[in-house]
Amino acid sequence: MLKLNFDNLSADVVGEDNGISSSEWSAQVESFAKAHEQFMSWRESGDAVFFDMPSNAQMIGEFEEVAAGVRKNFENVIVLGIGGSALGLSCLARATLKPFYNVLDHKQRGGTPRLFVSDNIDPETFNTLLMSLDPNATFVNVISKSGGTTETMAQFALAKRWLEKGVGAKWKDHVAATTDPESGKLRAYVKENDLRAFEVPPKLGGRFSVLSAVGLLPAACVGIDIAEVLKGAASMAKQCDVADAQENPGYRIGAVQHIISSVKKKNVTVMMPYADRLGLFGDWFAQLWAESLGKDGKGQTVVKSLGATDQHSQIQLFMEGPHDKLLTFVGVEKFGDDGPALDEPFPSFEYLKGGKLGTILNAELKATSTALAKQGHPSMTIKVDEVNEYSMGELFMLYEVACAYCGALMQINPFNQPGVELGKKLTKEILGG
Repeated sequence: MLKLNFDNLSADVVGEDNGISSSEWSAQVESFAKAHEQFMSWRESGDAVFFDMPSNAQMIGEFEEVAAGVRKNFENVIVLGIGGSALGLSCLARATLKPFYNVLDHKQRGGTPRLFVSDNIDPETFNTLLMSLDPNATFVNVISKSGGTTETMAQFALAKRWLEKGVGAKWKDHVAATTDPESGKLRAYVKENDLRAFEVPPKLGGRFSVLSAVGLLPAACVGIDIAEVLKGAASMAKQCDVADAQENPGYRIGAVQHIISSVKKKNVTVMMPYADRLGLFGDWFAQLWAESLGKDGKGQTVVKSLGATDQHSQIQLFMEGPHDKLLTFVGVEKFGDDGPALDEPFPSFEYLKGGKLGTILNAELKATSTALAKQGHPSMTIKVDEVNEYSMGELFMLYEVACAYCGALMQINPFNQPGVELGKKLTKEILGG
């Protein structure tokens, strides 16, 4: 179970100008009640459909059936998608697959395919990827809920041609699409060509979609235990199914972010995990928070950071720069492979004797959060027992709830993205579409 520590958010610790006092929390009680009503309304209307994804257990069997065939017949899996169609999967894969997974041999990977998430259309990157792989040994999952994502469909056109050249008429056996169940250009193409396809609920936005076919199908293809992901998410959904913002962990995080931003005028939120496996959680969080809450002149600027790496770069700014930030640290109680103890440290480093790298990393997290608090910088800390499928399911659900609730407090709709749509429209106009 996740452990949340809000001590360094208190005005008693970081000062009245920077932290949240009990009176400031109490002053929001009416707003909290209204936000809960809004969240429940979104659940009823289906806008917050993400909350119900863990209860959709039949997904597991559907995905595993296809995934078993992919694991048996293919050496590579390419995922074509951008934004929410890629970030959740990338985050989950980094967290749960072995480090340097793609450079391990087939046996070291447990007999599962390599995973390539192609989330941009830089021609050098994409063309090099295709040239480096054998089409006969490659499975392609193209993901676009709308079916009209310019970048993804451009990639798919090139990948389809590459597969046709390599395997001929059998190219369809190498492809699965994930898209809207009824509408959109990709769904029409699927029907026309009789392709394998999986559904994205129409109201499920990409940044909330990691617990659907978008994230779980390709995850299953490379051996990630998606049943455990959904168990973790279901456990967190149960914890978040209460009205009290003090007791509901998702609500509490959303409320803290809102109060720090609106009352304390700290408009930068920093996500800083202390584990390489969680390095892409900041990327996933950045899209979720920015695209959902950056509207109507409101929103927080998200900064991605990584401990202990960024203690040697960004921490200088966080410590002695503007008092405009809330930091969130994510730590790990137990590392899967903590390595040997440092029994023979170098001279002058005797204090390391008997310790392990994970011990040092956790000490640095504690020291950094404490040092920042002493300088009046508010932070909160989340600890996971271990980085695995279950804890990632918990984290995804926790922050999806927090984001929706924060949107309700801000009185905005966190489920649309009007600022993104104009750029898409102009891109098509420039290209003659």
